[in-house]
Amino acid sequence: MTSTKNYALTLSLGLCVALGCAAKPAASEEPTSSGAAATAGTDEATMAALKAALAGAHRSEANRARDAARHPIETLSFFGLRADMTVVELWPGGGGWYTEILAPTLRERGKLIATNFDASGVTDPNDYRARVSKAFAEKLAAGPELYDRVGVVMVSPPAPFVLAPAGSVDLVLTFRNSHGWIEDGTAPAVYKAAFDALRPGGVLGVVQHRARPDDARDPKVIADGGYVREDSLIATIEAVGFKLDAKSEINANPRDTKDYEQGVWTLPPNLRLGEVDKEKYAAIGESDRMTLRFVKP
Repeated sequence: MTSTKNYALTLSLGLCVALGCAAKPAASEEPTSSGAAATAGTDEATMAALKAALAGAHRSEANRARDAARHPIETLSFFGLRADMTVVELWPGGGGWYTEILAPTLRERGKLIATNFDASGVTDPNDYRARVSKAFAEKLAAGPELYDRVGVVMVSPPAPFVLAPAGSVDLVLTFRNSHGWIEDGTAPAVYKAAFDALRPGGVLGVVQHRARPDDARDPKVIADGGYVREDSLIATIEAVGFKLDAKSEINANPRDTKDYEQGVWTLPPNLRLGEVDKEKYAAIGESDRMTLRFVKP
């Protein structure tokens, strides 16, 4: 979970086995007229690869502990991940939580492309971009047996940029990033780049902290707290050419009241208020999230 507040995005082209998951809401797909919902889902070979990745020794106990809230198998299956796909993961962050699942799953038969910050012009080592760029690069370098085939793309929105050759990508994924792009005004450029990279019929999978549907504040103000209205995000993404294909409540959390002093980062795993009401926020759990599947016509 990352906030893009107080920095300008600077990303230039460079290249449950033992899950113990808690009970989860049903997927509850709501397919639209595109018809792609009928073909979404994960085949047996990909499912086996996902389970092996989730059970891998490369994953820390802290990351494993989040499986119950993030439902990675159910989420990636909903998006239709297959191990032979070319996949772009947008803004994985320094920790690369999903990268450590996607990279080994796609390593042999598919291709993973991930974005990272170009911090070459950043002089402050504590700058968010510098920290994330360094952490993600070090993560990939430390595990060549897993990450040596991951392509790294660095771009500088809102200036025109490409994520991959036009029409070459099967699936683009973004996890809890959209609030930052909305706050910085770069969301249209990012989603247009995803649209251009995808082949016709390709899928954009979005997971995002979900604001109250009646929150009438300016979208940038809402995004400052990490949340985005679902209807607003759908409109933003469809405006660049995508069509909403289906929704899922896999990552919903009705306990999330979305009215916290430190925004979504008040909740786990950040718990930004420290010991203040820690048990209360831990009991709420991670945020309420929309899970949306879009298709490029």
